[in-house]
Amino acid sequence: MTILGGLHPGEMVLIQGSVPTDADRFQVDFMHGSSIKPRADVAFHFNPRFKKNQIVCNTLQLEYWGKEEIHYLMPFRKGAAFEIIVLVEKDLYKVAVNGAHLLEYKHRIDLARVDTLSVSGKVQIQAIGIIPSTNDPGSAAAVKKLKTQALMIILCEAQQFKVAVNGAHQLTYKYRVQDLSCVDELEIIGDLQLLDVKIW
Repeated sequence: MTILGGLHPGEMVLIQGSVPTDADRFQVDFMHGSSIKPRADVAFHFNPRFKKNQIVCNTLQLEYWGKEEIHYLMPFRKGAAFEIIVLVEKDLYKVAVNGAHLLEYKHRIDLARVDTLSVSGKVQIQAIGIIPSTNDPGSAAAVKKLKTQALMIILCEAQQFKVAVNGAHQLTYKYRVQDLSCVDELEIIGDLQLLDVKIW
């Protein structure tokens, strides 16, 4: 998947899918290009491995892998659905799975070079989306509606809210209350069943 215009600080990448019952591993790669020979550089390699129950992160440059960063907290389960949110920051990636922070990975390749996203291995993908970047990223609230598996992201910018549903930008709403520090409640009403609400 080509990332038009590349990645920028403040953007969020959403990946919704499920893990087959016979899965041994899958990977999400943020890449520079998609060349096979020579193999394209991989800025961020995110690789859950079920046999060892670990997640391996790494970078591939000039066809050589760097030092692995291994994480032993495994939020993925065989036969279960998942939702990955990658928050792109100036100096690192922040990864959350199923609404919970999982890990951080510092950039080893200039973020400006990242223009391709690849998901491969034994995994089923339902949706991939990118929430547009902001110059002054603030907090984001994610609301999932259980019956339709919808995911809503509300991103608080300096002057406005940006709202995305299922990874696609829906609308922008300029603040009418200038002092956001006075906003201390979130109310959700209507015909829906909430799975969870996260603020980060």
